[in-house]
Amino acid sequence: MDLRRRSIPNPTVSLSRLSFDDCVRGLAEVIRSFSNPPILLAMNLGALMALKALEETKLSALILVSPSPPANIVDAQSRQQRLLWLKYRWLTFLQRPFRIAEKDFRTHFLTPLPENLQSALYQRTVPEPSAVAREFLAARVRVASGPLSCPVLVLGGSEDNLTPTATSNRLAQWLGGEFREYRGQGHWLIEQDGESIVRDIHRWIIRNLGEKILLAEFS
Repeated sequence: MDLRRRSIPNPTVSLSRLSFDDCVRGLAEVIRSFSNPPILLAMNLGALMALKALEETKLSALILVSPSPPANIVDAQSRQQRLLWLKYRWLTFLQRPFRIAEKDFRTHFLTPLPENLQSALYQRTVPEPSAVAREFLAARVRVASGPLSCPVLVLGGSEDNLTPTATSNRLAQWLGGEFREYRGQGHWLIEQDGESIVRDIHRWIIRNLGEKILLAEFS
C-alpha cells in the first residue's frame, strides 16, 4: 500500500502534515478491512509501522524485509543511521517534506545495486514527511514486546549496513520468527534477484500456512 496523501495532485503540502502515527492508523485500517487476517510484507520503515499496527490488529503472517528495528532492540540505531541523523536532523524539525541527497541515498540504501538501477530507483523516490523521517533516523519508536501470534519471517542482506543482519536476526528472535540472510545483498534487498526472494517467501508461506490460505480464499 502507498502512504496516505502520496497519490494526490500536490502531495508536498499534504505530506508536511503526515505523521508516523497517521501511517500506522492508515495501515491498521487496511488490515481490518479484510474479512480474514491478511499476509503482510513490509520493508524498511514500513516494517516498523507494521509492528505498531499489529498492537491493535491481527495478521495471518508477517514478512519483514530489511526492517527498521524498534528502539526496544539492542543497537537499534546503526552507525549509518546515526550519520544520517546528524546530517539531516535539522531538516526533520522544519515541518516540510524533504529527500535525502542522492549520494547519501545511494551509499546507505542502494549499495551494491548496479549504478543504472540506483539512478532509476532514486528518481522514483518522493519527499519524505519530516515527522516520519525523524522517527526513522532517530530510531526511537518502541513496540509491544514478545513473540507475535502469527508466523514471522525477517529477511536481510549481508551487505546491509543500514540495518545490519545481526540486528535483523535479533529482531526475528525477539518476535519469535525466522531470519534469512542473502549473501552479497544490501538494504534494497528485493530489487536484485527479486524472483528468487519471492520464491523463498512463497515457499515459507506455504510451509507455515498451508491449507489456511486456500480456506481463506474460498470463505
